[in-house]
Amino acid sequence: MTRSLAYCAYRDAPEIAVPQAGVDGAPVRVIAEGRLRVLWSEVEWPFSPEKMQQHAVEFHAVITSVFAVVAVAPFRLLSVFENETALVEFVKAHAGELIADVERLKDFVQMECVLYVMGERGQAESGSAYLRRKADALQRVEDAARSVCEQLEEVAAEVRVRDGKNGRRVYALVARGSEAHFREAVRGVPQVDGVSRRVSGPWPAAEFLSEELSGGK
Repeated sequence: MTRSLAYCAYRDAPEIAVPQAGVDGAPVRVIAEGRLRVLWSEVEWPFSPEKMQQHAVEFHAVITSVFAVVAVAPFRLLSVFENETALVEFVKAHAGELIADVERLKDFVQMECVLYVMGERGQAESGSAYLRRKADALQRVEDAARSVCEQLEEVAAEVRVRDGKNGRRVYALVARGSEAHFREAVRGVPQVDGVSRRVSGPWPAAEFLSEELSGGK
């Protein structure tokens, strides 16, 4: 059977070249709703588990090709709608929110800083000692995340913090072209013992969308 896989929504612009192929080589098609454009493909469903990683790369490649030019509202990774009609109905129902989001975010990108606890339990360490050490480390992660957020006040238009595996994930809405300023700001925060941090981006500002995009079945 087939399903309709949605990639991203964006405001139409003449300089955008729509990719020819997407996930599993399927042709990339366009839904137009006023100024809004949504890219999608008709794909064979269900996906083969052994191809999921490849499909994820192909999915992001389509989004990245548009994001290099304009702001996009990405759909969730490899989420599908039952058919084209269901996808079109979704686009029509949410077109107002989607176009407002891409307009609001047109000059921004998302940068991220992940802070997490380093190290594993030592051979001679008891379970209770490990838990105490981990709780202390998580507190230091929280303190480090707070310091990063304070440092980003002059760089980011908005900052959000989410819980992550053994740590915190800091999302920053940064002006497109100011990614280096974000990295410099994070480097300016003293490193905390036992806490590792990783910076990534630029990404589409998915964390700052007002409308969460998800598929049907």
